[in-house]
Parts: sequence; C-alpha cells; structure tokens
Amino acid sequence: MKIALIHFGNEENYGLLFAGGELLLFNQEIHFFDAEESGITSKIIKWGPDYLFFSPLTTFYSDSLKILQELKNEKPNIISAYGGHHAIACPKIIEHEMIDVVVVGPVRGTIGEILSGYKGTIKSMPTTPDDMPTPARDEYYRDIPRLRNRYRKFMLSMSGCPWNCSYCSSSSSQRRKTYGSESARNYFLSRRPIKTVIDEAKDIVRLGKTAEIEWVDDDIFTGADYELWLPEFVDVWEKEIGLPMYVSSASASVLKVSDKLLSTLKRIVYVVGMGVQAIRPESLKLFNRGWDNEKKMKAAYDRLVSFGFLVNLQGIVGLPIDDPVEDAIETLKGIQRIGPGSICSVYPLMVYPGTELSKLCEKNNLSLNPYSSGDTNTGIPSINFPPQEVKRLKNICKLSTFFVKYNIDERWIRALIDIDYDDRTSRALSMGKYYECIVDRLGAKGEEIFYEVQKGMNLRY
Repeated sequence: MKIALIHFGNEENYGLLFAGGELLLFNQEIHFFDAEESGITSKIIKWGPDYLFFSPLTTFYSDSLKILQELKNEKPNIISAYGGHHAIACPKIIEHEMIDVVVVGPVRGTIGEILSGYKGTIKSMPTTPDDMPTPARDEYYRDIPRLRNRYRKFMLSMSGCPWNCSYCSSSSSQRRKTYGSESARNYFLSRRPIKTVIDEAKDIVRLGKTAEIEWVDDDIFTGADYELWLPEFVDVWEKEIGLPMYVSSASASVLKVSDKLLSTLKRIVYVVGMGVQAIRPESLKLFNRGWDNEKKMKAAYDRLVSFGFLVNLQGIVGLPIDDPVEDAIETLKGIQRIGPGSICSVYPLMVYPGTELSKLCEKNNLSLNPYSSGDTNTGIPSINFPPQEVKRLKNICKLSTFFVKYNIDERWIRALIDIDYDDRTSRALSMGKYYECIVDRLGAKGEEIFYEVQKGMNLRY
C-alpha cells in the first residue's frame, strides 16, 4: 500500500513521525507531504496513495478537512485516518463523512486494523515506552527538506506530562480518564530507553542542520527515575551527540531537583523554559496551577540562573475572566519582577477541545473568537472578547519580549498596547520577537540561524 502522511505547520509533527515509523515496520510505502506548499493536493494525487494519514494539531484541523475534501473529490475511495491530540480529545470527528478512521491512543497496535480495511474508531492501549516505533526521520526529511534544515528539532524521553493544567489537551487527568492510571504511569510517565533516545538523536545529527534539541512539556525533572536516568543520559549525550538542549519545566520541578543533578544537567542544557503562565493566584487556580505562586517562581528562576542556565519565562494571557487585559498586564509585571531582562514569551490562551477550560467556556456560554486561527504567533486569543480587548491582548503578546527584556515601564506598556498596527508592522513585531528569542539563546550563531529560518517558515501573524 501507499500511504501519504500530511504535515501542517512550521514545527515537526512528532506523532506523524512515529506513525511513519510504525508503517515502515509493516513494509508500507510512505511519503510525507507538506501542507504549507502550494498545490499540495495535486502532488498527493499524482503520487497516488491508498491511504491518507493526518495527525493535525487543533490549530490545523480545519485546514486538514479542506485538503481532505479536495482529495476525496479527486479520489473518493481513498481512506483517511486521523490520530494525535485532536483525535484523542475529539473522537467524535469519526462522524464526519470524509473521515474513515480515528485512532485514540498510540499508533502501535492499530496499523494492522487500518490496513485490513476497518473503518471507525480504534482505541489502542499504551504499553511501555520500550514498545514505541522508531520515528521515520529519513523519509520525513527526504520529503520535507525545510524541516530537515530547521535549527531546532523536537524529542521526548517520555510522552506525557505530570501536570493537570486546565488549558492542556494532554493533561494528566485527561490521560487517566482515557487510558486508566496504570497506563498513564507505565507509559506516559516512564522513560524511553537511553539507547533509543540516543539513536534517534544520531539520526537527527546525521540527516540535517540542527543547532539545538528541544524537549517539550515537563520532560526533564519529572518521572519516578529522573535522578538516576538523567546522569547516565547526560554522560552518553555529551559523548555521542553534543548538541545543546532546550528543556521546559515548572517552578515546582526546579525547586525539588538536587544541586548535583542541576550541575550535571548544565553540561548539556543551556536554556530552561519555565512556565509562569499567570501571576494572580485566582488565575493560576483557573489554570489548575494553584500549587504555584510568584515567590516559588522567583526562587526557581534565581536557582536556575545561579547554576548558569538561561531562562525563558512564559506567560498566557486572554483568560475567560472579567478583566483579561489587567490580568495580562499583571502577568507581564510579575515576569519583569521574577526575571528582569530575561528571555520571555507570552502567548494568547488557546481553548482546545476536551480541556477543562473548554468545558468552562461552554458552561458559561462564552463564545470563541472566529478570527482566532489557533496559531499563537497571531496573538489573537480564543475567547471572543470585545475588539478593543482583543487588540490589547494581541499587542501584549507581540510586544512581551520587548517589554520584559528592556524592563519597559507600565505607563509605556499601556500606551503601546493601544496602538493600531498594520499587517506589515504586525509581521515585523512577530519576527522581531522570534529574532530576540533565538539570538538571546544562541548568541551570534542565532542571528545567522534566524535569517535562515525565515526561508522555511509560513508565519501566521
């Protein structure tokens, strides 16, 4: 069989990589197609696939349906299969007339059923990380060169996060509800074998231009065995890979890890992305992050800096509350207090299906903004606030890096977020934010990388 795997967006789709790896174990002919290219449906039809595999983020789900409709118009008998976070959160997409298969869970154990002609929902049960297929990076980079040349590649040592944030479609409670506590513990919060992770990194080094590896979610300081697993991993990574790593962590994780492990980790990790998310206690509680507070965040930030780490402080604005702009300004000012002059990224709240925040919005009859594409680079929040508030929140996202890095006074913040920017300026602000973050992390090398990255990006601003 010939299977087309459809990629969306500017970053790697890790789930699609694993799906490709599983298909190769079944000796299928696969080809990745870049949905960001013009005329992509014609290219797919010309290749002549029997199956279409999609694993879009919620951001790109509607775009995937447009492409699927065009493909079904040309080839009605082609079979479409959907997996990934959106499919898990919204399994009822199987009711869409164009979608033939929905996979809820890991791809392992589902390919045989799909290839046998089964149509409907397949729920797979996670086993252990040892059982995960090898990502199909050779084919991915062969077919989508712009991703091969991306300066940053994504990896995970485990596929889950321990936190239960209300805005996240992969929260711990969502996984327990879907798969049960045992699977959540044994699969999502267990480490992949070190050799497996290293072999994957070797593929990345061998195949493309890579300046850093990013581990997303709270992968680094969580899991039952991190004090044992990480030192051994660092030794092997330093010896056999050598690429610097960008990792994410919550303040609670930073405060509990030992000094010895932080010193060890500094050998390969140069930047830690720390989720502040909000400053007000009631906003943190709304995010199911009531265990955090500014005092802990400041202590975690100072601790990381004392060990020589750069820290990227991250915030979320546009909460479903009465005064979202004031809340956002308080978050900005809090980030300034926690890490004056630090790297900073502030994003609009995206309300994803199946999350606790999504249920809250439905319960309170809060409408969603029809102009929000789901892409955080736009700065447009999911909640349908009045136009003036949307503008201010968008400008806060666009200018947050500038506000924090240069410690801009609140009076200037309030003045600048009221300005109307045309499309050209809006794009320039997005690229300026992107530039600052890359250069602050990677120094002089980052400037060269930034201009190279622009060539392979379809930035939604």
